[in-house]
Amino acid sequence: MMKLLARAVLPVVAGGFLLAGCTSTQTGMASPAGTPSSAPSSAPETSSSSGAGQASTTSLQPCTVLAASDLSGYGSFKDAIEENASDARTCTYQKKTETASEEGLVVSVVIRDNAGLDQTNDTGAGVQDKQVNGRKAKVAPSPAPTGCVVALGVGDKARVDVTVTAVSTVDKACQLAGDVAGKSVEPKLPKG
Repeated sequence: MMKLLARAVLPVVAGGFLLAGCTSTQTGMASPAGTPSSAPSSAPETSSSSGAGQASTTSLQPCTVLAASDLSGYGSFKDAIEENASDARTCTYQKKTETASEEGLVVSVVIRDNAGLDQTNDTGAGVQDKQVNGRKAKVAPSPAPTGCVVALGVGDKARVDVTVTAVSTVDKACQLAGDVAGKSVEPKLPKG
């Protein structure tokens, strides 16, 4: 009886192991060897084609999202300062000034891979909802020091902040941050 049971069970177990070894999957369409596939091979999904809330900022570099050439209409700027922290990647440009009385301008872009719009900090004057080129955004004016952040949502869990400081008024800081966000930064961000 035991030999009969072993003869019946052994092939089933061996077949299970063989099938388990053949479970890898390939994306794309099957076609006979030597003939070209009629459908293009499956490429990795880009953030622009991903579903709502799925866009990612992980491949973005801050000094590519905001380049010195993007700021040429606001004056001449010193070389970019790029910093990487555990929670953000930053690129900062400081306007060159000729005299101490000339108004300064510091513009930064901060990429936050794990902080969504709902985590935009109130820097003293509240946080308001905004749209930038149809993208959900937040505005956080800062009375001290004078500045403003325009946070652009990228999916549900990431954002890119455009920060302007070292100008004479909060209104001017928010106007400049909004301009830079709309004209230079937002068009370079993944949709979704």
